[in-house]
Amino acid sequence: MSDERETTPNDETAEAVTIEENGVSEASAEASIAALVEAERRAEAEEAAVEDAELAAELEEPADPEPDHPEPLPEPAATTSPAKPKQAKKTKQPARKLAVLGSPIGHSKSPALHRAAYKKLGLPWQYETADVTGDRLAEFIDGLEPEWRGLSLTMPLKQSVIPLLGDMDRLAEQTGVANTVLLDDGTLRGFNTDVSGIVWALEAVGLESATFVHILGGGATAASALVAAAELGAERVDIFVRSLERSVWLEPLAHELGLRVRIRPLSQADRSLDIPDLVISTLPGGVSTDALYTDSTRRRSVLLDVSYEPWPSVLASAWQAVGGRVVSGLAMLAHQALLQVRIFVSGDPLEPLDDEDAVLAAMLEAVGIDESGAPLAD
Repeated sequence: MSDERETTPNDETAEAVTIEENGVSEASAEASIAALVEAERRAEAEEAAVEDAELAAELEEPADPEPDHPEPLPEPAATTSPAKPKQAKKTKQPARKLAVLGSPIGHSKSPALHRAAYKKLGLPWQYETADVTGDRLAEFIDGLEPEWRGLSLTMPLKQSVIPLLGDMDRLAEQTGVANTVLLDDGTLRGFNTDVSGIVWALEAVGLESATFVHILGGGATAASALVAAAELGAERVDIFVRSLERSVWLEPLAHELGLRVRIRPLSQADRSLDIPDLVISTLPGGVSTDALYTDSTRRRSVLLDVSYEPWPSVLASAWQAVGGRVVSGLAMLAHQALLQVRIFVSGDPLEPLDDEDAVLAAMLEAVGIDESGAPLAD
């Protein structure tokens, strides 16, 4: 009997045995497959990375040192005492200087009107008075420092300033009268705001048209009154003056405006057979006149007396005595001053101010009148 016997390996022996098939071991095959899988994974990862890079390149915008929409900053860490929010910085307005010039000038209400306007607008501007005559006007202007912004002009400077101006608006050029000067980068720009001041003051009492107008006086303001009459639709204007020779310069202006005009002595003003719709007195304050007008005329005509000091004037008292309508020159002054403020602020009389109604209300309150020139109730 032979000692050799046939044996069958158990499960553990079978797992340890390496079986070759077609000359390749099972372990070697598994290693090759694993290597292929890993290589394929790396290739896919590289391909995805390339695609991501290409997409990012297509979407990328040029670098901007000051982006329009910067990324929000991270919120600060909470503290026991919240930080006080910072107030937005306000743009500091430069201090500017302005003044009203004339002689005499101590009675002028322009400083009260302008100061109220600039206070309401939040502007740190100064507005003063200066007694200046025509022969000193050029010297005064030449001595102004760069912080000066503008000038208001009254008697006797409204015509004296014309040769000094480098530019004029239409009304100043038409009338040969400028009551406003803007100092604009070395250029003197002249404006006439009296015309609109007259029209606006009359509109405030409901007078929006006038066919026949009387004008008393033949000075610079009479030219503005002529243009205002034309803007109100006048067809005829009678001008009553103390000196016919010194007032003939108004005649060409009246013809240019398409007005039928007569220039007569002041003493004949109340002898007109036709009652005017409007009487505009441009006579200086305190000047008396022999023209008192009839009761009928004073009841039916509106009187605008451009003088407001002293008030009431002789003419205004006569109108008020019979219940006639009277418009104070202070109302005209306020309305023309509003246009001056526009000019000094923006350089343009047609550019309304911010919250202009409130600005005008502050100006009127400063001189104690409403838009029509009537005193404010206590």
